[in-house]
Amino acid sequence: MARKLDVERIEKVRSRRRREQKEQILDEDDAKLAALEKDRRGELKIIEPVAAMAEDTSKKKLRVGAYIRVSTQEDQQQGSLNGQRTHFRQEIEENPNYELVKIYEDDGISGTQIENRKGFQEMIAAAQNGELDLILTKSMTRFGRNAADILATLKLLDNLNPPVPVIFETDNISTTDGKSKLIISIMAALSELESQLKSEAIRAGIVYRMREGTYKFSVNNTLGFERSKHGYLKIIEEEAEIVRYIYEEFIAGASPTQIAAALTESGISTPTGKKPIWRPETVKGILSNEKYCGDVIYQKTYTPSYIKHKSKRNKGVLRKWQWTGRHTAIVDKEIWNKAQELLESGTWRRNRATPLVREKGFVITRVRSGKLAGFYLLDPAWNKEEREKFLDIVKAEIQENSNSERNYNNERF
Repeated sequence: MARKLDVERIEKVRSRRRREQKEQILDEDDAKLAALEKDRRGELKIIEPVAAMAEDTSKKKLRVGAYIRVSTQEDQQQGSLNGQRTHFRQEIEENPNYELVKIYEDDGISGTQIENRKGFQEMIAAAQNGELDLILTKSMTRFGRNAADILATLKLLDNLNPPVPVIFETDNISTTDGKSKLIISIMAALSELESQLKSEAIRAGIVYRMREGTYKFSVNNTLGFERSKHGYLKIIEEEAEIVRYIYEEFIAGASPTQIAAALTESGISTPTGKKPIWRPETVKGILSNEKYCGDVIYQKTYTPSYIKHKSKRNKGVLRKWQWTGRHTAIVDKEIWNKAQELLESGTWRRNRATPLVREKGFVITRVRSGKLAGFYLLDPAWNKEEREKFLDIVKAEIQENSNSERNYNNERF
């Protein structure tokens, strides 16, 4: 039987020798490598980034778009809009590195919602289509009043390839500076807070005037009424005839559906001045409107959110104020009360009376809102006598406004 080896002793020695041999070889290798590195002389070649070279050699101007906005259409705000427009046009045209693409603007639009700002949407679409390299705007508050929308839009622009930076001039902030992200978030929140506080202040002023009965309610698309140049309520007699016709026929037994059909057949324009297609809901709205008997109920609607600006009917949520005899009535109070009784009882639904079709008389329609506000709509079917009558009415209206303005100025001074 073969004897056993002292395995532990043998392997311990072998391991030590291998370690010593390896260290010796490495030392020799290091010496050789050091000698080679000392003798070797290489050449240096610098490779410039392609994008930077293209940018430096092309000297391409930045395609710049400017965004301007005012929240109301008052004269002072219009001056602000014109000032912004002139400022950015001069700044861009005088900068040799800038090329003006377009000045995008929203006139009389709140900054709390993007979907209502067509100019803003057009600008963002241009950036996404690669038509802009830079966006200029006066301040964060002009850019928007909703913190979530501001930050989402800036992120969208930053993620474009290449990114489209935004410069807020009065805030001295540029989105190209990564350090500005926290400041932008704070400024966006402050912009929204400012909008909320301003909305609450305006609301408080309106509520005070409603309670005092001095609030000038809107008469846009209200048949028979309009406001003079200085805000005084006036009756349009030609339209008042249509209102009285509706009340008379309803009390006589005709339903809102029948009255609407008769007005449509007559060719009478609706309160909005659009195509003469009347709906029963429009007739019922006129029959239930307290303004036609000289009264006014304030806060029939309210706006729950200062961001969405959507009105809701006030069904006992907030206080209302009803003032009687605030202006000249178109229909007598007795007739109006009778109409309310019929509307509430619903007895008119059982009647089958057919209203008389009202002949379309000589009616002058004036645009009450929008960019054509104050202009008259001309009817090509007018005969010579009606055209002359129209001119006489317009001349009388101009003279009346002139006298009203003169009296107004005398009262002021």
